[in-house]
Amino acid sequence: MVSGVRTSQKRPKWIEATLWETMTAYWATEEAQKRSQTYSDVRMSPREGLGHHVHFSGPKSYLQIQQDLEEELGRLVSLGEVFIKTHTRPDGTYVDQKAEKIVQTYEKNIQEKLAELEAETSIVSDGASRPRELTLDDYTAIFLQSIDKDSRGTPYGLGSLKATLPNGKRKQPGDASSFVALQEQLKEAQRKIEEQAAYNERREVEYSRAVAEQNNKIENLSLMEKYLIQTDPRYLDFVATQSATASVSSPPSTS
Repeated sequence: MVSGVRTSQKRPKWIEATLWETMTAYWATEEAQKRSQTYSDVRMSPREGLGHHVHFSGPKSYLQIQQDLEEELGRLVSLGEVFIKTHTRPDGTYVDQKAEKIVQTYEKNIQEKLAELEAETSIVSDGASRPRELTLDDYTAIFLQSIDKDSRGTPYGLGSLKATLPNGKRKQPGDASSFVALQEQLKEAQRKIEEQAAYNERREVEYSRAVAEQNNKIENLSLMEKYLIQTDPRYLDFVATQSATASVSSPPSTS
């Protein structure tokens, strides 16, 4: 942003006039011009005769671009896909010769790996089996074999995605811990479901027992009433007396 206004020599609104005078005065010094030329030479220096490094990631980090691609496609994307996305112009051409060479090598290595898997399958099967598909780790390994690295072994052109490559393999941040946590949550949920099912079963058994006991009592009382009616005429008089007493004891209706 600052380099842009330095080139245009037009003061933007977000830089105060006093600060702008100081900045332009410094840019005019021999020291600032030498420093600027040095930085420019570094940026534009050819890499193995293939031109300077250019990408089309814009203000987004490579990690953000990877996440956007995964959201758009609904699946995990390989490092090669992110590299191609960030090193290809809207018209489909590559941003520099180095990127083009890397992609060509990557695609060639993929085809060789697929041919290798197909050959292995044909040797151990009757021809009906299909070769296995490449996994995301396979694509990562192939891409890292295809891409250039600096003297420290840092892959070229991966930006912030370099941090996701411990030991040369792509690592999704938090995958292992998230998976373990999810497993624990599932186990806890299953335990609670089993406990609730056992509790419900005990309640059902207790309810069935209580209903059976109640029905048994009602049946016994019915038999006793039938016996008294048949054997003791005074029982009917007693029932009638109790019914009359209950009617007299009832409070009068206020309506």
